[in-house]
Amino acid sequence: PTRRSSDLQAFGDKLHTYTIVDAITDKNVLPFRIDYVNTIKVGDVVDKQVSAIDTEKALLAVERIRQVVAYTLAHFDQKTKREKSYDLRGARIRGFNALFATASIDAARRYYNHFQVQQEDRPPAQRLKIGLIYSYGANDAADDGILEDEAFDTDALTSDARSFLEDAIQDYNDLFGTSYDTSADKFQNYYKDLSLRLKNRELDLVIVVNMFLTGFDATTLNTLFVDKNLRAHGLIQAYSRTNRILNSVKTYGNIVSFRDLEDETNAALELFGNKD
Repeated sequence: PTRRSSDLQAFGDKLHTYTIVDAITDKNVLPFRIDYVNTIKVGDVVDKQVSAIDTEKALLAVERIRQVVAYTLAHFDQKTKREKSYDLRGARIRGFNALFATASIDAARRYYNHFQVQQEDRPPAQRLKIGLIYSYGANDAADDGILEDEAFDTDALTSDARSFLEDAIQDYNDLFGTSYDTSADKFQNYYKDLSLRLKNRELDLVIVVNMFLTGFDATTLNTLFVDKNLRAHGLIQAYSRTNRILNSVKTYGNIVSFRDLEDETNAALELFGNKD
């Protein structure tokens, strides 16, 4: 944000500025590789006369989601470098893992279902281990591209949204032999366990709305699939989940965007690469 005169009076001139570009140049974080994947058009969703809500509804068309999921599954091993192996805390691990960022709880639920359906024909050993997490508050807000702080309030979810999350957590319990649910304490413990399994590369992909897109660091995470609007610091925060340094196998953070975020990406990098 712009420095106000009151800030200058209270704190004086700034001592030092360190930007995202500086961090990449100094090899403190990895550079980004960004792919923009054209998805099928559902009506004229770029028409400025169409409201944001109508546009989001159009982007949830069954055929579009089916194709996005098919693309993700087809390219997952390549993006997460599953052909490469490395040592992680005494274990031999193949490749990295990913987040899939969606625009709403409704979208997250639809994507989770489509991933389940499209993996049914795969042998169990070849199915991606997929998690789902969302909560009320920031995750259910109108998506303007700015990410808010995480909230853990499941009580305020609609009954449908909470029931769906409960079922997804049961899938997780079946996968890992755990016993989490959406009650307050157990949901927080689910969040912690999900975080740990992401960091240990035990999960392949986690579908989120806003959770895990700010402040969460897993060095094993190298890819972010994006089907939501992002801009400014929200965009930089989300992209930066992928670029934490781990080893020589992980050479950059992968962003795969199913929306045309090129202008927003360039603007954000220009803004947060500017020392002023």
